[in-house]
Amino acid sequence: MIIRIAIIASLGVLWVLVNFPASLVRNVIDSDQFALIAPNGTVWQGSARLVTALGIESRIQWQTTLWRPGLDLNITDKNSAITGRIEFGIAAQKLQLTGTIDASTLAPLLRRYDLFLPGTFTLNQMTFLWQPPTARMAAPSSLIWSGGDLRYILAKRQYQAVMPPLVAKVASNPQGELEARVVADDQNDALLMILRWKNNGNLYFGVTRRMLRLANYPWSGGESESTLIFEVERKLTQPPG
Repeated sequence: MIIRIAIIASLGVLWVLVNFPASLVRNVIDSDQFALIAPNGTVWQGSARLVTALGIESRIQWQTTLWRPGLDLNITDKNSAITGRIEFGIAAQKLQLTGTIDASTLAPLLRRYDLFLPGTFTLNQMTFLWQPPTARMAAPSSLIWSGGDLRYILAKRQYQAVMPPLVAKVASNPQGELEARVVADDQNDALLMILRWKNNGNLYFGVTRRMLRLANYPWSGGESESTLIFEVERKLTQPPG
């Protein structure tokens, strides 16, 4: 009788574990930066709407793997599709991402900065190591924008330019900050723009004279092409003021 009760109890515990609702994932994911809306399924295999503080939304699906403890991810929105994986470690968590992001997915964020652009962003495999409170790249990677008709507003005036494809070379700098150096192509190191996620949580970006010329902005100064003309630093989720 005792053995029978133990077996029934064990099966009951196993059933509860297998059927932990997906809503419990909120306890891990929800923060000032991310939120899961209407989660379905279980902790082990489920889906939800992922909403970020940057104004970007997408559909996320996850599936737990036990042979290599972690989560396989699929993130989709319209024409955007990213696959990824999270692996949990004692000292750091590993996040791998690859795929394509349609400009329409980023539109809510870009509108904050009066930027309007078409095309797609292709992520070559990126591996991030998250060791609170900072993240770093396990190895350099790149993000490629397909180019197209750029429109932007600066000083209350609208400008337009037909842009070529651009490459963002992404790596961790010597200070351990994530940094993207934007160039025209993989064979060209001539800097157009720098974006840097600083250790204090701020986003820094600098724009060179070369980028202004490419973007058809009428700059009258005589600086060299490599000179940083505009430099801005603000909280990543802070709307432009």
